[in-house]
Amino acid sequence: MRKLVFLILLLSVVLIACNETGQKKKPKREREAPTYTIGVNLPLTGNGSYFAEEVGKGIELSFEYINESERIFINALYEDNKLNPKDAVTITKKFLEIDDVDLIISGYTPIIKATIGLVDQHKVPMLVTLSSTGGIASPYEWAFRDFELESEVMPLLATYAYSGLDLRKGSWLVVNDDMGADAVKFFSAKFTEEGGEMAEGEVFEASEMDLRNKINKLMANEPDFIIVIGRGSAMINACRQIRERDLEIPILSNNTVDNETVWSALGESGDNMWFPRLHIDFESKRYIKANRRFQEKYGRDMNWLNIYGVSIANYLARGLRESGGDKEAMQNFLRTLNVSSLRGMLVMNESSDVIIPHVIYKRIDGKSVPVEEVTYSQETQ
Repeated sequence: MRKLVFLILLLSVVLIACNETGQKKKPKREREAPTYTIGVNLPLTGNGSYFAEEVGKGIELSFEYINESERIFINALYEDNKLNPKDAVTITKKFLEIDDVDLIISGYTPIIKATIGLVDQHKVPMLVTLSSTGGIASPYEWAFRDFELESEVMPLLATYAYSGLDLRKGSWLVVNDDMGADAVKFFSAKFTEEGGEMAEGEVFEASEMDLRNKINKLMANEPDFIIVIGRGSAMINACRQIRERDLEIPILSNNTVDNETVWSALGESGDNMWFPRLHIDFESKRYIKANRRFQEKYGRDMNWLNIYGVSIANYLARGLRESGGDKEAMQNFLRTLNVSSLRGMLVMNESSDVIIPHVIYKRIDGKSVPVEEVTYSQETQ
C-alpha cells in the first residue's frame, strides 16, 4: 500500500514538473521580436520622386526581409513631402512628437536643410541621402549622410577624362543649384590640375526646356567634351539638343543621368556618355540573394538606387539591433560606421559622410558598360 501511495505521489510530481517545464518554454516560443519605428520622409510624388521611389523600393525590400527573420521588427512609416520643405518640417515634427520614432530617413538638400536642426533638438538619429552636398550633416550631432559626393566622384571622372579619354578642353551646361555648381567646381579643379582646360560654361533652370542658344555659345568655344548636370526633362533636353549639334561629342555627367527614365527618353542620343557609378559586386552571394528577392517583388534587377536603399536599410537595422533602441548608442553606431555591404565597405568619415568606391561607366548601344574601376578618392582615404 505504501509503495502504491509513493508511486502515485511520484507520478504527480513528475506531471507537475512537466507542466511547469511546458509553461516555461511556451513564452520562449511566443516571444515577440523588439519593435523599432523608422520615419521615412521622402518625396514619393512630384519632382524628385523617381530617385526617392527607387531608394524607397530598396529600403522596403530589406525591411520586409528583416521582419521575416523575427530577430527585430521594423515599423516603417512612409510620408510623402513632395519635395516641399514646409511639408517635410510638418512630417518631421509628427515623427518626433507624435510617432516617437527611433530613427528618421530623409533626403534631398532642401529637405535636409529644413529639418536637420529638429532632429538635433530632439536627439533622434537621422540618416540623410539623395544629397551630394558634402559635410551637410557635419555641424549636427544626430545627422549622417550617405550618398554620392561631387567632391569624390567628379575628380575621379576628371582624371579619367584626361588620362583615359585623352580629352584636353571641356565646357559645361549645368542646373543652377548647389549640385551643378559643385560638380563643375570639383571637376574643373582636378581637370586643370591634370593639365586640361575648362572653357566658360552655362547654367540653366530646372524648368528650362529650350537650351539651344546656350549650347551654341558652348560650341563656339570648340570644346572636346561637355559636362551636363541636371534632372528630369531639363537634363534630357540638354543632352538631346547637344546631340542635335554634334552626335559624337563626349558628354560627361554625374549620377543624375544614370536612371532608366533618362536612358529610355534619350535612346541612341544617350550613347557616348560617361559617368561614375558606385561599385557593385554582381558576383557576390549577397547581391545574388538580394537581387533574386527584388526580382520576385518588382520583376526586374536592382538598379544602383535600389542598392543604396537595400544597404542603408540593412546597416540601420543592424544598428538598431545592436543598440537595443538606445538613441545615443545608435548615434555612436552611425558615427563609427564601418560595415561591408553590396556597395563594398561603408566608412563614415569625420564630416559624417559615408565614403565608398566607384566605377566609371560608358553608355554604349543603349547599355551602361564599366570601362574603368577606381577606388576611393585620395581626399577620402
